[in-house]
Amino acid sequence: AVVSTQSTGTASFLFSCLLAVTNEPFLASIMDPKGRPRSIRASDIWAFLVFLTITEGGGALMGVLSAGGFSGEWFKNLVKPSWNPPSWLFGPVWTTLYFLMAVAAFRVWRKVGFAMPLGSFFVQLALNFAWVPIFAVCHELLLAFVEIALLDVAIIVCIVMFSQVDRLAAALMIPYLLWSLFASLLNFTLWRLNPTTVGLYCASQFGYPANHGYQTAVPLPIEL
Repeated sequence: AVVSTQSTGTASFLFSCLLAVTNEPFLASIMDPKGRPRSIRASDIWAFLVFLTITEGGGALMGVLSAGGFSGEWFKNLVKPSWNPPSWLFGPVWTTLYFLMAVAAFRVWRKVGFAMPLGSFFVQLALNFAWVPIFAVCHELLLAFVEIALLDVAIIVCIVMFSQVDRLAAALMIPYLLWSLFASLLNFTLWRLNPTTVGLYCASQFGYPANHGYQTAVPLPIEL
């Protein structure tokens, strides 16, 4: 009980500091979709921390699982466009985006609970996490592009549904959509620049040896 009280007090303190540091009226409107001034409740803090844990924690887990894929020989051997972002940029960007997603989901939950809008949120989040093993673990550039295209559609659906509940929550998802569209273009470009790269799925389906990023002289029977 003491630990629980201390944890709640710490979370409340951090929550209060966040409001003060980032201009309380603005952030308070983000965290309180009903727009009513009131004291911070422990249930609000824990609910927000749950959403934050799901987004940030899930993203961190996917990052750990894909670390070898993005830092190993496979990714280094891919031909990349000149506008490919530096690897250090992805961490801060995704940390920020996952935070905004958690805030948006929290606002919607405060208004309608676990209804259809939040259902669409978790669908797109599942697609977000699923892209990582397809791209970085299985090394399937084309399948990863198809998957991230579905993700883009799911994000748009989520934004539309959020806008019917809370416009600010929908707006908080827009940077995420823009980054996902950019990632989709990058994924597509990587596939076009590396048309003979064979991943694990295509290797099993067509009998080609998986080269994990190395170019092979055997073309895949898939063209755009």
